[in-house]
Amino acid sequence: MAGKKSRIYYARTYRKLKSGGWKGVLVVGILVVPALFLLLWNCFEITRGMSWLAVKLLCDRFRGLQIQIVDSEFPIIGKISIVELPTVYPKLKEVIINLLIVMGMVIFACTGKRKGKPASIFSMIVLVTHLINCVYFLFGSNYFPYTAYQYSDLYMRQQIGIWIFFIVLAGGTIGSMGNKGLLVKLIAFWGIVLYSAVFGVARYVFFLYILERFSIFYMALLFFVFGPFFDFLYLVGIYALYVNKMGKIYDSDKGREEWSWS
Repeated sequence: MAGKKSRIYYARTYRKLKSGGWKGVLVVGILVVPALFLLLWNCFEITRGMSWLAVKLLCDRFRGLQIQIVDSEFPIIGKISIVELPTVYPKLKEVIINLLIVMGMVIFACTGKRKGKPASIFSMIVLVTHLINCVYFLFGSNYFPYTAYQYSDLYMRQQIGIWIFFIVLAGGTIGSMGNKGLLVKLIAFWGIVLYSAVFGVARYVFFLYILERFSIFYMALLFFVFGPFFDFLYLVGIYALYVNKMGKIYDSDKGREEWSWS
């Protein structure tokens, strides 16, 4: 059997990574505990910094804007800071123009060769959400229950929840993938955490700008389409890169020792 492989590896269908055991639990703890501690211990300072940045940029853009930073109580976590700003309501003309444009774009997105394509499906999610919003503001704008301040408060609470959830989720999924590639795990985990932090801050400022520059009319679109949905997109993207890298590690000579065969 000269020149033949001394061992034939089975197809991937018949193999799985060995359990990380106590080492896997330790890695998860090393990833999750420090990140959660930093977030929860400095939550007030983090939200204060976000609010300060938002106020500074918005005041530079809108001269004379009545805007301020206020403190709010978040159950269990404690005090957080949020931006309080005036609410701009849409005019009937703006609602009707949006309604006509959205209806035309819905017809365009769901007809012809575009129908069923990924871009068309995503566009329909965006358009239908905004279409419902247009109809609501057309007939019941006086009953809209939220203000820009309430949205600012909701966003900050939601973002803190997303950060906590992502730290636990990313730490658990990344840290439990075998016992190899500790450096890759650290880079992937902190890459998700830091990206989420920067994205969350930038989005907060951008959303408040849209609400003040245009109106509260776009609140639903911002929340349901460009809110948590987008967070999961970048989470899955970074995790996919991580899995690809770990796959190469476990396909190496040393990495094959981590597989159990059936």
